[in-house]
Order: sequence, then C-alpha cells, then structure tokens
Amino acid sequence: MKTDYDFLVIGGGPGGTPAAMALATAGKRVLLVEKGDGLGGTCLFEGCIPSKILRESARRLREIREAMGFGLCLPSLDVHIDWYAIQQRKRAILQRRSAAALARVENLPTLELMFGKASLLDATYAALRTEQGEMREIGFQQAIIATGSVASRPPIPGIEHHRVLDSSAILDIDRIPQRLAIIGGGPIGVELGQVFNTLGSEVVLLEAASAILGPVDQELAKRLEQRMLADGIDIVTDCAIQRVSNTGGGVFVEYQDSNGKSFHHFCETVLLVTGRQPNVDGLGLENTRIRHGRHGIEVDERLCTDEVNIHAVGDVIGQPMFAHWATAQGLALAQNLLGQAVPFPDRNDNSAVIFSEPEIGMVGMTEARARSEGVAFEVARYDYAQDARAQVAGQNGGLLKILYERKSHRVIGVHALVEGADDLMGEAALAVKAGVSLETIAAGIHPHPTLTESFAQAARAALAGVMK
Repeated sequence: MKTDYDFLVIGGGPGGTPAAMALATAGKRVLLVEKGDGLGGTCLFEGCIPSKILRESARRLREIREAMGFGLCLPSLDVHIDWYAIQQRKRAILQRRSAAALARVENLPTLELMFGKASLLDATYAALRTEQGEMREIGFQQAIIATGSVASRPPIPGIEHHRVLDSSAILDIDRIPQRLAIIGGGPIGVELGQVFNTLGSEVVLLEAASAILGPVDQELAKRLEQRMLADGIDIVTDCAIQRVSNTGGGVFVEYQDSNGKSFHHFCETVLLVTGRQPNVDGLGLENTRIRHGRHGIEVDERLCTDEVNIHAVGDVIGQPMFAHWATAQGLALAQNLLGQAVPFPDRNDNSAVIFSEPEIGMVGMTEARARSEGVAFEVARYDYAQDARAQVAGQNGGLLKILYERKSHRVIGVHALVEGADDLMGEAALAVKAGVSLETIAAGIHPHPTLTESFAQAARAALAGVMK
C-alpha cells in the first residue's frame, strides 16, 4: 500500500528529528525514518554523549587523586575502577535520553516514526524497508536527508584486525586496555586518549600532521599538548602509519617519521579516529539529480539539493560535523519550509567544545583564519592563573583569547582553554553572533567569583591598551 506524506525525513539524529518535529507541530504530515534502534543518531549512541559519560567517570577519579591538594586526606587513593558499572551507567543514561526523545515524537499526531531504511526511487517516491523486513513504497512532497556520517577507515594494511576499533566500538569495549595506541590526533583522539590515560591505560597518540587538533587555535592546542605529555601520554606527530601487524597477544602499529625512519609500537588495542565521512550509502541518490562526493551531498545556501524539493542537513553535507550545528540547520530549514524566512546558520557563528582536560572552547574565527582572509584584528588575552575562580578550583595554565576587529572592536572569535570552557561558550557564541564590541563586554556586570569575569577582564585590558 502506498501512502503520501507532506515530508519524508531520513535520519532521526540531531538534524532530522528536530526538523521533523517542527514540521509536524505545524500540522504537516511527516514520516521520520531512522535505521538505528532509537532516536538520537551518532551523537547520542556513538559519540558526544557516551564519550562524555566515560569522561565524567575519569574526571571524578582525577579529582580523588588531586584531593590532597584541597586539604582532604583520604584513607587511600587506590580506587577500584568498576568498568562494568561505568558501562551500565552509560547505557542507562542513553536509554533514558532515547526514550524521552521517542516520547516527544509520539506525542505529535501527524508525525509517523518508522525504524528501518529509506531509499529514494526518484524525487517524489521512496522505498522503505522496516526492521521486520517489510517493504513499503511511499510518496512525498518534500524530503530532508539527515543521515549523518560514518567513521573513515583509511587504506592501511591490517586495519581490519579485530583489535582495531573505531570511536563507537571502543565506547563499548569490555575492559580498559592496558596499552592503547590512537591513530588520529583530532578532538575524538584527544578526548578518549585522556579518558583512558586517567583510567590507567598506557596511551600513545599518533598524528599525521605537525600538531594535534589542527583547526584549533594552535597556542591553546600546544598548551593542552604539554598537559597531556605531563600526564604521561606519548604524542608522536608528523608520522605516517604503515601497517598494523598481529602479534598474537596484541598488535604492532608500524609508522615512519617525517625523515622516513621506521618505528613500531606494541599495544593491546588500537583506536582508529582519522575522521568521519558523510553517510550516503543506500540512499538511492543515483535515482535522482542530487550531486554528492567525498565531502557529502551538495546543497546551496538554503540547504537545497539539485532536486528542488529535497534538502539535506548535518554531517551528510560535510563540515562542520557537530550535533548542535545539525540541529540549527534542521530547525532553520523547517521554519523556511513552513514559509518563515529566518536566516540559515552562518559558519562564522558556529561554536564547539573539545572535552579535553582542561576543555577547549571556540567560537568564530581563529587567528590563522583571520590572517588568511586579510582581517585587521587584535587579540585580547586573559591568563586564568590570575583568576579567582580558577585559583579556587586549583586550575592553572588556562588562557582566554578574544579576537576583535581593530577598527570597530567587534568580537569575531573567542577561544578558551580552561575547565569550564563549555559553559563559557554560550556567552561567547552570543557575542560573536551579535557582533558585540569590546566596550559592551567590558561594561557587562559579571558575577564574582566566576570564570565569566574573564571576558570583561580581557576586554578592559585590551581597551586600556588601545586607548593609550
């Protein structure tokens, strides 16, 4: 039996679900198709949330080890790590969040949810295969593709070995690896490297580029690297992975440095995190005029494909690949499809947080990008070593950088390295989006003692220098 819908939304992650709900709330008949076991996508089940749950356990362990510095004399610092309990807590949180998302969807009478796979037959029809293997054909007026991304697997010999895990598989690993080699020094590699290092793994991080966290402000990335080295994480940059070899009790990761000299590292487990690629397999794009390549589905500034009634949002259209970015795109698209001419998200306003130890938060332009685009700018700086809240929390080595236009003093970028940077990025995102000036930030009354005072302190110091 064929059924017609106003909208077909393929993908129940942070891009597709909000869009589908917004359209259904407006009374549109919507079919949301998700191929996984629940709503939430990669972020909920394989990325953002589960990795932060593990990080939280690691942070609590670190706090216990640092307790003596706060005048707390514990009977013993020999803490037993119950990995099974940590995994159980993770699964409970994921289940609770997925169930809540499902309940919100089920409360919308014009929104139908189907778990299965959708493949386009042309620009107005799609074939659906349910979890039970049943086939359906449906018609739709418009469609939104929000199928996210999948982990990239470079052509390295031996990479299919069962001890080589991607970021999703290692979150479900049944034990803490004694020796862990991480191929890839991006945000995921850094975050999970610190987590497993804190939990007791011997960690080596192998990165092909000359520095970890490539697109991140390099001054902050370098400070974080020094922290990681001090914690015992071995970091090797400018290296090319040659192969992964089985040893019986583990694997050898063989690599060459920039001079062509060969090395190898023995480990129990390999974490492969060399990026993600848009998930377009099985969508039936070949049956449409929709163009796509290694960077994902091609869309215009209104997120429209070459089929005027089919749009795409989130990871499936390429960088930046963040859950909050996909949500912003999905909601803006839904409003526009409903006739509300709201602006689409601007990449220059996007924010992100690397949940390292300490965290790195970023919004807007980096210094490198501003220079490449010929922007005349200055940098307001604030060292968290002098900050009251940071001192109370026992933090040091943190730094805030506010990029602003030289002439107008308009803020164009904010970058922070400090535990708590995640919460600071809300104010930072508003400052960049609204084009707030240093004068406005300096005049803001921030509560004391909090990390947010750093914004006003940095702005005042910069203005004092500018006015001299």
